Amino acid sequence: MKALYTLFTIVCLSQFSYAQYFTLTSNGFVSSKDKTDYIVIDKPNTKKNELYRNVLSALSSMYKDPKEVLSLAENESITINGYEPKSLAVKQKTNYLQIGKSTIEYDLSYSITMLFKDDKIRINRPSFEARKWNSNTGYYEYLVLNETNKNKNSIYNKKNEVDYPDAITGLENHFNKLIQEILEKSNNINNW
Repeated sequence: MKALYTLFTIVCLSQFSYAQYFTLTSNGFVSSKDKTDYIVIDKPNTKKNELYRNVLSALSSMYKDPKEVLSLAENESITINGYEPKSLAVKQKTNYLQIGKSTIEYDLSYSITMLFKDDKIRINRPSFEARKWNSNTGYYEYLVLNETNKNKNSIYNKKNEVDYPDAITGLENHFNKLIQEILEKSNNINNW
């Protein structure tokens, strides 16, 4: 019984081991705490330039070619313009006649901007684009946030109902884990 309890605890902790910074709504990502379009991370007794350097060092270690991904305003802001192939799995019908759902993997392009002040890091909400190549048509197909007349393949339909809950879960997990990883790595920078 003790082993079963330990296993249950490990499984639960691994599922919820990251912070929930942002939540996805039909208006885009909002702070999970106060529903603004940004979050503020308090770092008491830390100068702006030190916060900037630590986050930049963390990001440089996370991306293969940081110069291609990062846009910098020295000691002011860092914008991450990332791309991850097949990083968003969504269960959906591929045609109207299909009975079950298939898992479609979308490539994810995203942008996150981080701003720095003494004792604080502001992280603006992520923006994203989810797309997959359709070899039959020779065009990209997009999974958009809100349904439009041109694109009905959307996370939220015109009634503001969720069509793909696993897309919401996948996007929230992806960006919250990414932000947590950046913050953890920036905390562990050894400035010697």
